[in-house]
Amino acid sequence: MVSLLSNVHVRDEHGASHVFGPDSEVPEWAQKRITNPAAWDGDAPSFEDDEEIDEADENEPARSGRGSGLPVWQAYAKSLDIEVPEDADRNAIIALVDKHKADTQE
Repeated sequence: MVSLLSNVHVRDEHGASHVFGPDSEVPEWAQKRITNPAAWDGDAPSFEDDEEIDEADENEPARSGRGSGLPVWQAYAKSLDIEVPEDADRNAIIALVDKHKADTQE
């Protein structure tokens, strides 16, 4: 079993934040997202490259709390080439991003 040296916050595929620490059993999906080798006690886990995390998912802003404001979501949507109406609020932009991701996975 791999273990962490300290507490690490990891966002899942839905943007929800999870905290794992030295005494936690870290699920495989979270291990894949903890990319800093210094976080691990010993060698960082390695995985086959067939299920790499999409760069767009990796760079997605937080959905709540610090770093989840309108300007970061506007910039993120722009980076995905999503056309955002000028009067769109943060929740509307998140909905556009989710729709864009669902459409591109089909």
